[in-house]
Amino acid sequence: MFERRAYMLDVSRDRVPTQETLEWLVEVLAELGFNELQLYVEHTFAYSGHREVWEGASPLTAEELRWLDRVCQARGIDLVGNMNCFGHMERWLAHERYRGLAECPDGAPALFGPGTMRPGCLAPTAQNAAFGVALARELGGAVRSSRIHIGGDEPFELGEGVSAPDVAARGRETVYIEHLTRIIEPLVGDGYQVMFWADQFRRDPSLLDRIPDGAVPVVWNYEAPSEGGWEAMLPPDLRDRLVLPEDPHLGFQSHARLFIEAGMPFWVAPGTGSWNTFIGRNLNAAANIADAAAIGGAHESPGFLLTDWGDNGHFQPLSVSLPSMVRGGAAATGEPVDDDALVAERIDEVLGCERGVGALIDRLGRIGEELGMVSPNSSPIFTPLFASGIPGFGEPDPEGFARGMETLAEANERFSRTISGPRGAVIAAEMKSACRFAELGLRRLGAKHGLGIDAPVAGEIDEAAQAQRAAWLLSSRPGGLDDSISKLIR
Repeated sequence: MFERRAYMLDVSRDRVPTQETLEWLVEVLAELGFNELQLYVEHTFAYSGHREVWEGASPLTAEELRWLDRVCQARGIDLVGNMNCFGHMERWLAHERYRGLAECPDGAPALFGPGTMRPGCLAPTAQNAAFGVALARELGGAVRSSRIHIGGDEPFELGEGVSAPDVAARGRETVYIEHLTRIIEPLVGDGYQVMFWADQFRRDPSLLDRIPDGAVPVVWNYEAPSEGGWEAMLPPDLRDRLVLPEDPHLGFQSHARLFIEAGMPFWVAPGTGSWNTFIGRNLNAAANIADAAAIGGAHESPGFLLTDWGDNGHFQPLSVSLPSMVRGGAAATGEPVDDDALVAERIDEVLGCERGVGALIDRLGRIGEELGMVSPNSSPIFTPLFASGIPGFGEPDPEGFARGMETLAEANERFSRTISGPRGAVIAAEMKSACRFAELGLRRLGAKHGLGIDAPVAGEIDEAAQAQRAAWLLSSRPGGLDDSISKLIR
């Protein structure tokens, strides 16, 4: 059993849950054996003095976090602040007031293909470190916990703008860890245990000795171990910018290798696999979760953090993540559930609904993985409807497409009716909307590959978007809805 069994929900990629949904989530987590909740915020916390960043995003306020902290405390769960203050600052740097803080104020080369991506990384300056510390203190001050997660992952532009001369002279890794230290040390001085994402520590063992006392590396990896090969599908420059290890297909064994060899404590962070999918990626998620628990357990990791991201507009509802939440909670408590029937039964219990709903939700989350294609960090049925993301590789399996269409038809019929349980109407509407998008993505993909499947016709995606709007507002705030819908390719 892991001492800390945490679940992290991304509330920054447009979808901010209502208070009712957050209260329900806390009850689910308590039932599944979690003892910690982290809400990942970028621009969706109402920081004082920064209204232009969060205005219109339906942000969480300090008062709401204090309320949620009390709800969590009553169920034996710690609420921990989770944020970013280095990379992933696009929502801040989009505003003229903050643009001058960027490493590349005019943008940097896009990760996927030609073009430029908008500024997202703060320059590693003393001014920006103080800025990050101030944000962390305000977020951390809204909850009881003496721990805080400051992010620090994926500073893609580092060394390509303001810091280019310094990086050229002293090395990217040195500049990175020095800036991270400028943020961590004042917070440790405040009495915090400071968590940070460890993706920049996959290659250079010399960095480990420079991690400040009081800091906790969190090793994340969202792909299940495999026989190898998927990383070769990525362009070499992208693999370098992602700072991937040489053998990422080995899973947590490779991502945590430096910490393992140094005997240094670290957390493991697998994923629900729900983002960039509409309806889940449950086969990969199950193996990813099991891998995290095995490696973390073998090396006495103090914490297990199940991450639930919202890349590209957070189209998936929380119910899509339930199979992974069941598996993650069980693995973290040292009692993994390998029987899919038991997972399905547990979902039905959590929802308080009739038997069969959990099995259908879990089965839906396998459609994209049974098409004969490989799609890291996404589903091949998701990317056909979006301009960003990693597309599926490989030749499609016509029989897999046919099975997928049959399962989606079954789900459409099932979720056209309200299911039982206190959130039955919400679950049904959200799942029906997610399945509609999955069907459109599957059809567009099948038509592209000449499988005799009709592509979506004019108006179908707009109709699905309207259904998504209605379902979204049943559980989430309106702030990011328009931005989320705008990401669709009509």
